[in-house]
Amino acid sequence: MKKILNIAICALFALLSVSCHKNAEPELEMAANEGVLTLNIKFPESRASIDLNTSISLKVYRYTTVADEDGVREKELVRKYDSLGSIPEYIWLIKGDYCAQVKIGDKVLASFDQKYYEGSKDFTITPGSIANVEVTGYMVNIPASVKYDATVAKHFTDEFYTYVCAANEFNLDNAKTNKVPTLKFTTDATGYFILPDGCTNLSWYFYGSDGTDEIIQSGVIKNVVPQKAYSLKFTYSKDAPGNLIITATVNTNPDHRVDKVPFSPDPTVKGDGFDVTQTYNYVSGTRTYTVAALDVIKQLNITYGDTVLDLLNSTYDGITVTEVSAKEYTVALSEAFFANFSGGVQEFAFRIKDNSGGIGYQPVTYNIQGVLPISTYDLWFNTADFSAVSFSAENIKIGYRLSGGNWTYLNVSAAGAANTYNASATDFAAAKSYEYALFAGTTQIGKSLTITTPAGAQIPDAGFEAWSTHTDKAVCPALDPNNAFWDTGNHATAGLTGDQLTVSSSDVPSASTGSLSAYMHSIKATVFGVGKFAAGNLFVGRFVQIAGTGGIVEFGKEFKFTARPKALKFWMKNNQGTINEGKHTTGTDLAKVYCCLTDRKFTVNTNDETTLFAPTLETEGILATASWESTESKSEWTQMTLNFEYKEGVTKAPTHLVLTFSCSGYGDYFTGSTDSYMYVDDVEFVY
Repeated sequence: MKKILNIAICALFALLSVSCHKNAEPELEMAANEGVLTLNIKFPESRASIDLNTSISLKVYRYTTVADEDGVREKELVRKYDSLGSIPEYIWLIKGDYCAQVKIGDKVLASFDQKYYEGSKDFTITPGSIANVEVTGYMVNIPASVKYDATVAKHFTDEFYTYVCAANEFNLDNAKTNKVPTLKFTTDATGYFILPDGCTNLSWYFYGSDGTDEIIQSGVIKNVVPQKAYSLKFTYSKDAPGNLIITATVNTNPDHRVDKVPFSPDPTVKGDGFDVTQTYNYVSGTRTYTVAALDVIKQLNITYGDTVLDLLNSTYDGITVTEVSAKEYTVALSEAFFANFSGGVQEFAFRIKDNSGGIGYQPVTYNIQGVLPISTYDLWFNTADFSAVSFSAENIKIGYRLSGGNWTYLNVSAAGAANTYNASATDFAAAKSYEYALFAGTTQIGKSLTITTPAGAQIPDAGFEAWSTHTDKAVCPALDPNNAFWDTGNHATAGLTGDQLTVSSSDVPSASTGSLSAYMHSIKATVFGVGKFAAGNLFVGRFVQIAGTGGIVEFGKEFKFTARPKALKFWMKNNQGTINEGKHTTGTDLAKVYCCLTDRKFTVNTNDETTLFAPTLETEGILATASWESTESKSEWTQMTLNFEYKEGVTKAPTHLVLTFSCSGYGDYFTGSTDSYMYVDDVEFVY
């Protein structure tokens, strides 16, 4: 079959095909372990123009090992073709993994017209099939163009030219004698360079003469790489340093960025009597800057954080912009501008662009009086640490308050850093919005800041909206009875007698957003022929097992306290009957609620009175308690708030929560009233 060569010039690439193009693959004879390779070579070059006489070589390697831990595989050369005409239309190969490598063009280190391409592609040959492989040839050369503005030819009437070299530094003798890859540009042109080993830069040298004066400039474009194009543009300006403006442009195709040669006269920012690169303490007054460029300024911004101030098209408090000329402005910044910043070292920046593409960027820093953003706070210990900068130590205080409230003033202590002061609050709470600021006496200095503390952790499933049934037939206040945060004494009765001590109820307080509450009641149950009083209860923990006619209960669950609760709040209503069961107590039954913040769980065996739980602050492991007990009945829903009492000297946060509700407070002693009941809903911590 005759080879057909097609050149397709598309929008973004030229495709050089060295294979037959048919509507269907031909039928080829192959051995049992053979497959066939067809090859396309592609040039991803915009408006590509490929010379058909360009030398093309192809090498096909077969991988002989698998990749090692660095991804390296050994390979052997199995096919080699040194010209386009020698590459067959079909290449028969045995099955395996291969790599095709192409080289296109001559490898000339510096040329105005010769480009060199390389590319490779891994592929696999499968017995009995044709592998259509496309290899992209990427240009190895680094394009470098020189462009002269009309002002150059107008001024340098005698001679002007530019050397561009593939060299880390420019040396005129090396350029003239071609000891390094060098091109001489006398007009606008583009050259192509391949960097020698150890070279990472393009260096350049401009010479211009008007018959009387000479101008010489040189420079370096650092860290150049293939796949990017570099351009030097020369413009003459009598106002420019050295009277010559040199702009270096990098085209990354399709993205591009503009780099400037260091001595290019970009727009500048100068302080009125001060150095803009230094950090100054700001107390009051106006600071004035002069912004200038060689061409008309089209953009003048001040930026800080996410804020961009467009000084040419908008007005702002504390900023006065005066146009001296289209190429020069003064910018005066007064106290109203500096009031935008909190205390400490703050930075803003001028950003300027002119019509010639010049870009100016000047960061400016000031040390400003006022509070710094709050550094640390601890909502368990209710502490917050404040810092502020002040240039006077007289009567300095840091104040804070709940939003809209009265200020609390804290005495400060000098910090290690100059002009920095610290203070600490001891009543910072969760889910609060605070304002804080620096004061001299009661006069605020600088900007006030705000912070909203996160809400403290709340008790899971405390609205009692989810209920399920355990395999032992006990009703549980949880969707998953095997992974419940709350539990009840139902496990002791449900499987044996069918009685449930605690269940859900549709009777809820009017303020509730839910539709269910927890209802507990006390009963006398006959277990194993023995009548036993069983108290209605609800607790955070786990009913472990039935033990005789009683049970083993584990009070407490792990709980991550993110803040220190002040109180426990819940809705309840109850009835306390006359005690009619048990031998220890007479009179009215006792409703009981207790909550403990602890560092452990507690296990109770109701058959052993020595294990019964009577928590106090003296109990080992308990850090705080909130409790309530009463013989009074409440026929209407009532919201209760129980304040926590904390053990003195607590230096750690608790790790567990113990919380129990019971309509018969003597239930551990199998004593109470079968007329007692209690409803509970919407239990929560108050922070």
